[in-house]
Amino acid sequence: MNCDQHSRRVLLRAAFALTLLTSATTTAFAQDIAKPATEKWRPKEGTYAEPGVNFGLRCGEFGDFIIELNEKSISGNEWSCKITKLTETAPGAIRLDMTCYDYNLAEFIKDPNPEKEFREIMLLRKIDGKSVFVRKTQNGKFKGPDWRASYCPEEDQRLHAEAKARDRPEAEQTATEERLRLNPWRPRDGIYATPGTNFEDRCLKASDATIEFSERSISSGTDKCSVTFIRDEPDAIKLFASCSQEPNAQGSIGRVALPSSETILLKKIDDNTISMQKSKNGNFIDPGTQLSYCGQDVQRMHAQQKAKK
Repeated sequence: MNCDQHSRRVLLRAAFALTLLTSATTTAFAQDIAKPATEKWRPKEGTYAEPGVNFGLRCGEFGDFIIELNEKSISGNEWSCKITKLTETAPGAIRLDMTCYDYNLAEFIKDPNPEKEFREIMLLRKIDGKSVFVRKTQNGKFKGPDWRASYCPEEDQRLHAEAKARDRPEAEQTATEERLRLNPWRPRDGIYATPGTNFEDRCLKASDATIEFSERSISSGTDKCSVTFIRDEPDAIKLFASCSQEPNAQGSIGRVALPSSETILLKKIDDNTISMQKSKNGNFIDPGTQLSYCGQDVQRMHAQQKAKK
């Protein structure tokens, strides 16, 4: 595979990730564009290239651009766009308002951020069942006339669909990682206790669990753990920690236990409830414990006690 093909494959993955990040709004958009062609014209989904001597070659490299209105996506050579608005401008003509990533454009205007978002417009006008006139802004401005693009042959469309299917798992993973990076889940700092009978009493004793994530500390029973590394997962976190018994813990008098390296799994159940599973001597021996966030009076008392230390 040559460099240009590789760039297009990279761009395809970026377009997928962008699509997954906005999947919550895709359905409503798709319903709008799926109306009968006799009522509203829409270009065919797939790859397009400028007709001419090199038409077959360009189509074999996924064309000049790819229309995926059902996924709110338009992409091309090292650029990808998320469609934010579709407007009917005339019979057989539409305007697409988009936010785009364009690595070459960012480099051309010497922007230090290669991930800069550009607000662009694309105009598409029907010629016939397989051809359209295309005009697109660059950095928000139209800089040339429209040009003709033709739908690539079915064999090239099939190859594109197969490449898309191969790239999807990687794109989904990329999108998940991006969501976690932008909005990682964190439990609230404070006192937790197992729900049920005598919940308030257990909260007052603060013996089930105390999470002080801002200080990278978790206490559970007689164990106090210092978090050394955090791995984010969807609605969960895996913590690698160094744990030791707290001073004067019952059963610890007269002996000193060396700190042990443990793993703690915290999973979100709802806004007030988590599941905690902690290893013992490096091994998980129980399925975990459900913990509920204690009331505000208990949290206030805990904060006041900490302030006095």
